[in-house]
Amino acid sequence: MSTLQSSIQDTHAGRKPTYAPRDPQTRRKKDRAFLVLCVATACFAVLMLATLLTSIAADGVGRLGWDFLTSLNSLRDPHEAGIWPALVGSVFLLVICAATAIPIGVGTAILLEEYRPKHPTLRWLHGFVQTNISNLAGVPSIVYGILGFSAFATMFGLFGSMTDPGLTVGQTWFYQYRDVAGNTYYTAAPAEAPEELPGASADMTYYTSVQLDEIADVAVLAAADLAPLQERIEADVDVIAETLKDMLYATRETRRGPVVVPGSVALEIGQAAFADTNLKADTQELLQITVGRLQAMDGKTAREIRTDRRALVDELEAAEMKAAGVDGQIIAGSTPQRRDVREPWYVQFPFGTSVLAGGLTLMLVILPIIIVASQEATRSVPQSMRHGSLALGGTKWQAIQQVVLPAAVPGICTGSILAMSRAIGEAAPILLLGAGFVSFTPVLREGGNLMDGFSAMPLQIYNWTKDPDAAFKQTAAAGIIVLLTVLLSFNAIAVFIRQKYTQKI
Repeated sequence: MSTLQSSIQDTHAGRKPTYAPRDPQTRRKKDRAFLVLCVATACFAVLMLATLLTSIAADGVGRLGWDFLTSLNSLRDPHEAGIWPALVGSVFLLVICAATAIPIGVGTAILLEEYRPKHPTLRWLHGFVQTNISNLAGVPSIVYGILGFSAFATMFGLFGSMTDPGLTVGQTWFYQYRDVAGNTYYTAAPAEAPEELPGASADMTYYTSVQLDEIADVAVLAAADLAPLQERIEADVDVIAETLKDMLYATRETRRGPVVVPGSVALEIGQAAFADTNLKADTQELLQITVGRLQAMDGKTAREIRTDRRALVDELEAAEMKAAGVDGQIIAGSTPQRRDVREPWYVQFPFGTSVLAGGLTLMLVILPIIIVASQEATRSVPQSMRHGSLALGGTKWQAIQQVVLPAAVPGICTGSILAMSRAIGEAAPILLLGAGFVSFTPVLREGGNLMDGFSAMPLQIYNWTKDPDAAFKQTAAAGIIVLLTVLLSFNAIAVFIRQKYTQKI
């Protein structure tokens, strides 16, 4: 017998209750103490958040600016590093994520709530799916990254590999040939690459652009006809290249130190190299090319400037070839390079480490959250509203479309806000897809599409914070401010939609 029942029996029997009634003052004191504890906890949390935001603002406001927002990233100079590629990547990730997760999530919630099956087997299946969706909301995001890599990046190997996709849409192939002066010409190529690329021949039609709309005036000559000219130019340019090499190494303060090539030194080296030359090209033009290349070598080591010196030699040889009047002359049998043009709607299967694969992977992360929140929102709509719509002659779908969904929009938007807030800060799933440093603007660049590689703001901020240079810490703080601004902007849009539908209801 419980204490309450014993006390009731004692009261009816005229005996004194066996329990002591609680003192009202003690109860009020406990209530006040609990209220003070709650207020103190909330104030402590707000104080910690304010301290964190103040610290971030103090470090990052100085780096904020239009240049920071619109510049490409740099791994060497923190003052030149920008967040534009990562910002564009995050925005496209969120757009793809929202465009796929919200319709699928809301549709799944309507199916589970409004179309509950009556057959026992289907009811068991319905409960099984519902349980798994609820459990998926707590799965670590790294698991979704593995699933996204398998399902979207590689597609389980069903369509070839990421580097050699088995199916493409919006892609046109062409062959790219070069004449002896370095100019490029194009011919159409089949979608399937042959085992051997076709060598240049006189019976082929060459074009001036990849659109293959303007025929080029090209002469295909035997290599023996151009060999004397090429040998003479290569010999003359090699003399200049050796002079440049010796003078560059002379600028080093130590044997293994970097070269020192400011503007004045670059001009002196160039003038000395072209003081006595047999080249037919315009000396001033060659000097301008050389000085620009030399200035780009300033601060680099001997190993680092090898590629630059080779590129300079190639450029000088091309300029001399053009001066010799051999434009449009291709050596017979020369092998082309196989290139492709990708339209803005280009898609490949599998998706690879692309923006589209990243957005769909984040969709998997937030989909259970949106489904559960949408279910709660539709469940909160009174049944009387559904019955009223049906009583007026509407169908079940009309009741859902015109009554249930408008009433549930505020709750759906709330769930979507929470889901998108999680998605924009996720780094683990997209890190598994190979996202990282990119030196271009994904999708928005010329020739860009949803198959471009990408970076995201959380990854970019993490890379900046782990750099030993203290200046990168300030750059990371500025990136955090931009990330919070984008997050609040998306949230503001969702709040506006929620308030708009709340007023209608």
